[in-house]
Amino acid sequence: MKTTTALVLSMLLLMGCVDDQAGAPKASAAPAAGTEMTSAQSPAEEAIAAADDTMFVEYVWHKEGENFSQEALLEKVLYWNQLIDAGEYEISRANILFPREATENYDFVWVMVWPSVAARNAGWAYWAANDEAAWLQDVEGVFSFDPANAYLFASAIQRQPTLPAATRVFENQFNFCTFNEGQGPAQLAAYQAAHVDFIQGYEASGGPSGYWYTMLEPTFEPAAQRPDFVWLDLWSSAEEKADGMEYFSASELAAAADAMATCNRVGFAGLNIRS
Repeated sequence: MKTTTALVLSMLLLMGCVDDQAGAPKASAAPAAGTEMTSAQSPAEEAIAAADDTMFVEYVWHKEGENFSQEALLEKVLYWNQLIDAGEYEISRANILFPREATENYDFVWVMVWPSVAARNAGWAYWAANDEAAWLQDVEGVFSFDPANAYLFASAIQRQPTLPAATRVFENQFNFCTFNEGQGPAQLAAYQAAHVDFIQGYEASGGPSGYWYTMLEPTFEPAAQRPDFVWLDLWSSAEEKADGMEYFSASELAAAADAMATCNRVGFAGLNIRS
């Protein structure tokens, strides 16, 4: 895999034409098992769409091509933003995620945040009718994606950062979790309440932070076992993540998390490309 954290940082430096202040994040999330990009809503989508204060985060897996480079990717990012500005899209935020551990499934993930399932479906329909052909021609040889590898999650933010983001670079970690025997939603609610006190203690000693988290709900049926919950942690930098994880690992809360659920954890370096 050619994409590294150095690529993320150098892309940030190259994006001189973009405002350095990313602002407080709206949402983000992670890939899982597949769904088709269609305008039809599943029963799960319809149920989630009825909820208040819910954002929808879509993750599209991408593979690098033989002509991939950080400069080429940045060029396509700028072109994509021009298409979104000129078209009929309601995309409130977009990121690119670079996996911290190599995987055969993708080299990077293009993330789009939508205000609703209807906006997502309308956006993809407009894309197919107006921009898709030109985009595929422009990115040929640089990167590619399979429409089947696009995954839409409902996102409910549980905590906002207390320190505004200073750059467009960030870190995140997806926790795909299954309850251990005898554990369930009541234990998760109690854990979240304890997590509030834990973060307050962490910031009392270290000051405000860019840490925040959201809970994700797939709008599709995963090919593998469906997790009981998906918890997404986000930090403003790799250093902040390392410090926070070290503080967490030495706490009673870490033991409580292990007792409550078994989780598959997947980390990414992120770059905000639209906000």
